[in-house]
Amino acid sequence: MTSLAVSATPRPIGRLARLLWYRDRLAAMSVPEILHRVREQQRRLVSRYHVPQFAALLRPGERDLPALPGLAEGIGALARDGSVLTGWQQLAAQVRDGRFHFLGVDWPAAPAPDWHLDPVTGKRWPAGLYCFDIPYRHAEDIGDVKYVWELSRLQYLQPLAAYALLSEDSELAALCARHIESWIDQNPPFRGVHWASGIELAQRVVSLLVVTSLIGASAFSPALVAKLRECLAGHGWWIQRYPSRFSSANNHAITEAAALFLLGTLMPGLKSARAWAAQGSSMLEREARLQFHRDGVGAEQSPAYAAFSLEWLLLCAHVGTATGRPFSAGFLRRLRQAGWFLRQITDHAGNQPLIGDDDDGRTFASGFVEPDFINSVLGCLAAETGEAGLAPPVVVPHLRHAVFGQPAPAPQPAPAVLHYPTGGYTVARSVEFDQEAMWVMDHGPLGYLSIAAHGHADALSVWFHLGGQPILVDAGTYLYHSGGAWRDHFRSTAAHNTLTLNGANSSHPAGAFNWGERAAVSVTEIDQDPLAWIIEAEHDGYAAVSGYRHSRRLERRSAGQFIITDRLLGSGGVERVEIGFLLHPSLTIVASSSGWVISLGGRQLLDIRHVGGLKGWVESGLEEPKRGWYSPRFGGKEPAPRLVFAGKMWNEAPAQFIFTLRS
Repeated sequence: MTSLAVSATPRPIGRLARLLWYRDRLAAMSVPEILHRVREQQRRLVSRYHVPQFAALLRPGERDLPALPGLAEGIGALARDGSVLTGWQQLAAQVRDGRFHFLGVDWPAAPAPDWHLDPVTGKRWPAGLYCFDIPYRHAEDIGDVKYVWELSRLQYLQPLAAYALLSEDSELAALCARHIESWIDQNPPFRGVHWASGIELAQRVVSLLVVTSLIGASAFSPALVAKLRECLAGHGWWIQRYPSRFSSANNHAITEAAALFLLGTLMPGLKSARAWAAQGSSMLEREARLQFHRDGVGAEQSPAYAAFSLEWLLLCAHVGTATGRPFSAGFLRRLRQAGWFLRQITDHAGNQPLIGDDDDGRTFASGFVEPDFINSVLGCLAAETGEAGLAPPVVVPHLRHAVFGQPAPAPQPAPAVLHYPTGGYTVARSVEFDQEAMWVMDHGPLGYLSIAAHGHADALSVWFHLGGQPILVDAGTYLYHSGGAWRDHFRSTAAHNTLTLNGANSSHPAGAFNWGERAAVSVTEIDQDPLAWIIEAEHDGYAAVSGYRHSRRLERRSAGQFIITDRLLGSGGVERVEIGFLLHPSLTIVASSSGWVISLGGRQLLDIRHVGGLKGWVESGLEEPKRGWYSPRFGGKEPAPRLVFAGKMWNEAPAQFIFTLRS
């Protein structure tokens, strides 16, 4: 393939960033983890010079390609939906033309993918280097590694293979095979950035399983069948050799365990098939308990990542049942608990609050963009478990329904105030003047494990939806490795609907996926009376420097009226605070004689009135300091109105905000 891209190697000035990163990561490690990392480095040194013959991992004489149970058979049901077929047909036309658009970026048109090209900078990741020599976390001059990783997950081939099956398009099936062979040939074992992270290998495994399930062995030459089987075996070997453990054992551990289970279960020709299946199953049983609290909240403090992990676990549960290797009742119960939390934070239009990180990750893909991911996973969970109430209020047909089945939309759960003490959220859902109102308040931990990789500094933040319209929103994610100051902003306290003191964060970042000092939050009062509910909590994120804890009380006083009261509690002096409320970009806000009026398309929705001594104003799309930004998807951002109140506060002096809905 011809490319005008500039080849690049990481710039030397990145060494300082790497040293700082290693310092902060070491600070987050226990002694057993440090010993594990030392042994891991020894294995990496061996793998630099020794590449095993992956053909030796396979029993001789077998040539079958693995298939996901029920996938090919379930595709026929989706064919009845014209919108699905139209979308897949359009996607096939784009890929045939060499056009890719996802993560908010257009890739340069080319007849075949350049697996190492960064579409933003036009530079290429070094393809020939040993994978662990590439400092992808600190190579901003090349770009954000997520872009090339996303393409190499091969997920765009999944709907193409489905459409090839339905339309009996042998040329499209051959295109899928060519892209797979291109990836294998251009990414020899352990060379290049695509071998550096186990989760990327696991994602690629599922995509290859989907494609082989749909287009079958007839689409591959005998030589390519052999290549593909060796590639899958090599992926499993590499995942098992370098597992995500200790502080890295978040959703990555789930994907890696799932890949081992799927390979061991669906590829009996692997010499280690039984061992991989057993190891994967045991790890998944453990991680389901660890990564979802007993109340169903995902431990990573991100609904999007919870749904991502849930999809992986659900796929393995499905395959286990279909192949006579069922998972335990406790495992399935934890999946349902996770689903119920996600369902309770879903409004009647199918919107969930953005909380924590969201990088648009998924296991099954129906196209480049998937705006309805959490709902889709909930629907599959409902279909697989038979628990109809888990289904979302709106069901959009998707490739994953071919595996799990497509449920009927479910009505909204009854209004209630639900407290999730371990996960750290309270959800208050009510009907106000014939409109659904949903409040969510965060009083939980920052994130999962010692680095809390995907958490945000959002202690005591609130989210509010009214009539299926998000009102108070989270700023979102925007970028990861290449985000720099933007990454810091979107994770910062100032980007969330809570209080900052002297411009500081309630928890302090120590890298793009690491945190140092972090706020501890405790609930001080909870009243779940649906007519007059109260949630009150406080955190100590500012105590060390100011002597104050931040206390917040959220309550429903009467029909259509909600009150937020913020206080500083402790022994400090007079401090400067800022309390912000980020609004969805579709909304407008104007000052009135008594406060502020929020409207949608000219229709007034609610008033906000402040009682206290803070000064209020609206800001949007500021570059310095970064304020008033909203990221609806990874790689995209847009200005959004932020109502901010600033001034001086001291011990016990309240700042009160009264939200009154228009009847």
